[in-house]
Amino acid sequence: MKRVINEILRKAGFEDVSNDIEFVEKAEEIALECGYKPIELCWMTWMVQPEGKMMRMKKYSQLLSKI
Repeated sequence: MKRVINEILRKAGFEDVSNDIEFVEKAEEIALECGYKPIELCWMTWMVQPEGKMMRMKKYSQLLSKI
């Protein structure tokens, strides 16, 4: 999650957040600002990360409706 969120922050012109507590606070702030719960943001970032050569979202797409 940290890698994905920090990448988004850099693309938006902000600095990375390396301190764990500050990172959790920033992730919560981003989630709420976008209208999501922090846990939803966590799942979204996990799903877009690659696992091998395949994005997790594609790999686990058949399971998503069961979650």
